[in-house]
Amino acid sequence: RVFQDRLVDDQDREWLMGQVKHCSSTILSEPFDQLMGGLVGGSGGPVSHTDMRRCFFGDYMDSSLEPPDRMYCEITDVPKLLGVMEEYLVDFNATSKRPMNLAMFLFAVEHVSRICRVLKQPGGHMLLVGVGGSGRQSLARLAAFISGMQVFQVEISKSYSRSEWREDLKRILRTAGGDAKPCVFLFSDTQIKDEAFVEDINNLLNAGEVPNTFPSDERMVVMEAVRPRAAKLGLETPLE
Repeated sequence: RVFQDRLVDDQDREWLMGQVKHCSSTILSEPFDQLMGGLVGGSGGPVSHTDMRRCFFGDYMDSSLEPPDRMYCEITDVPKLLGVMEEYLVDFNATSKRPMNLAMFLFAVEHVSRICRVLKQPGGHMLLVGVGGSGRQSLARLAAFISGMQVFQVEISKSYSRSEWREDLKRILRTAGGDAKPCVFLFSDTQIKDEAFVEDINNLLNAGEVPNTFPSDERMVVMEAVRPRAAKLGLETPLE
């Protein structure tokens, strides 16, 4: 789940599978094919990287619970998982101004599961690679909905400038930090109107903030908003 999610080539996946099997035998003293035998129906045959497509872990199976209360566990009933994803899609379309017409087949569910895993991590971020129209943004929106997160996406126009970009960033940061609401910032390569946008996103990923975004008066308002929660967590809350 940590490494294979990042691989896009079958040869690399086969190599990783070989390394995992070797470590399982030599370090854990347990044959990997035996540990994961359920993926091949308990036949005792070798488990391939293709079989691992049916290996799911997540916290989204019980939609009646709020995301913070859900249990992260292995999901062995793939048909049930497909049904749960269909239910999430129906719920999303019932509340969204932009309903999505998606077919929740196994390949799409794999990607939704991966995105959910990344979003569950503090400060999690990922690069969705694919051709236009392949459903990257739609699956990201569905995963954010499943994870109970609000999606932000800037609206680029001919007159969209750096100042408007910074205002949008401030709005996102106020919601995520000041209001403590889980957020997903969805940004497409077609929205890179200025290279400064990429630099700001790089700062967000590396430092969690964009330098000089807030003037001193606005910065103090944000600090006052987050100080009570920081104190409750035992974190220092300096004035600067």
